[in-house]
Amino acid sequence: MLSKRKFITLTTLTAFTGIIPLGAVAKVTNIFTSLIKKSGFEKNTSFMAIDLRSNMLIGRHNEKLKLPIASVTKMVTASYYLNNNYTFAPFKTELFLDGIIKDDVLLGDLYFKGYGDPTLKTDDLSLFIDSVKNLGITKIEGKLFYDNSYLPDVNYINKNQLPQYAYNPGMGAINLNENRILFKWNRVEKGKYNISLTAPGLKNSTKVTNITMDLENYKGPVYNYKIDKNELTESWSVNKRILSRKGSRWLPVRESSYYTAEVFRQLLIDRGIEIRHLERGVVPKKSKLLCTHYSDKNISILKNALKYSKNMVTESIGLAASRTISSNLYDLDQSALLMTRWFRMITGKQNSLFLNHSGLSAGSFSTSEDFRRFLMQEKVQKSLLPVLKLTPIYTSKGKVSSVGNITVKAKSGTMHYIRGLAGYICKEDKPILAFSIFSADLRKRKENSSSNFERPRGSSAWLSRAVIQERQIIRKLIGQV
Repeated sequence: MLSKRKFITLTTLTAFTGIIPLGAVAKVTNIFTSLIKKSGFEKNTSFMAIDLRSNMLIGRHNEKLKLPIASVTKMVTASYYLNNNYTFAPFKTELFLDGIIKDDVLLGDLYFKGYGDPTLKTDDLSLFIDSVKNLGITKIEGKLFYDNSYLPDVNYINKNQLPQYAYNPGMGAINLNENRILFKWNRVEKGKYNISLTAPGLKNSTKVTNITMDLENYKGPVYNYKIDKNELTESWSVNKRILSRKGSRWLPVRESSYYTAEVFRQLLIDRGIEIRHLERGVVPKKSKLLCTHYSDKNISILKNALKYSKNMVTESIGLAASRTISSNLYDLDQSALLMTRWFRMITGKQNSLFLNHSGLSAGSFSTSEDFRRFLMQEKVQKSLLPVLKLTPIYTSKGKVSSVGNITVKAKSGTMHYIRGLAGYICKEDKPILAFSIFSADLRKRKENSSSNFERPRGSSAWLSRAVIQERQIIRKLIGQV
């Protein structure tokens, strides 16, 4: 029999660390291990769950196995931002005037300055155009300068993706339409198409002039891409043999600041304001602020980004957080390293590495044990619970069901042969369990890495199995509540 003192010591250790005698959780753990074995993911899954009310371990499997976690990374980014951005002011974009107006001519320049707003849209640019029109200006004798000095320009989230993936664009201090262009085609006769590249809006749309598209016949990838860093022009070609009669597709933009400024310049021309020159420059101190556009509240942006797993938005959020830590931020690698250090500091572990803020990299990794420590943090719960979306609970037959006052708030992540889900099981909206489930088959992913196809062979079937396992684990966890 334990002495009273030894019993108190063991109880205290359990409450604060979650370390309990293995025999006490062996039965529960075996339930999950058996389930994972039946799924065929025994060697490819890392899992851990903890009761937040008692800090008692509920289940674990390969909890120290390092695996890529895909878009589950966005949870880390959201908490990183909310715990390191002390202003929480909306993102802003500004337009300045430097010069004098004589008759209807601006004898001087316009300066367009951004601070990383990831939600700016084509229609939002009307605000700036109206501010110029309201001054009676019909011609700008000088130049339109874009000031992107607040954040570094990033051309890719992950260079190893196929070039046409719209979820892998560039970003920086000035962004537009999540840094995408709309490519549309319409066959007018055999072998001939009408095509367009536009920056569309609900009220305003305009052609994109610094990005081109060629239709070609060739063997190989569907799309080819190149960029002229000196001219800041981007060139696409597509194998027209694969084009349908009519269709459209979003394509990524690499030089986001230049693209946005060029669209703004083109819209000025469309509205009857003559302006010829576009150049990069820094806003002079003597210039006059004409107009400021503010984004939605940052909490709303985060909720939307997590709900729809928006890579570009999340990367911008991460860059903005890092900018508050270091004013000398020079690239995405540095920003991701700052987030990695923050994550390691609050978890007390060195087993995780993030190469970006969205999870679009198989080179980023974590463990379910590290995530257990992350999710247990009170400040993490406080930051994440308001922005995480409700995740459906499924029956064994794959139908969505409700379980009384139990809900699941979590973030999923998916890449080819990679799947993750992490978050909280809540009772009456209060978190009672924290869990993380990471699965990956890196061998199969490597075998299919050279494929030019957007969906490698076998990846869909593998994902279906991983999702089924995930749902089974969630049902078992709810059964432990």
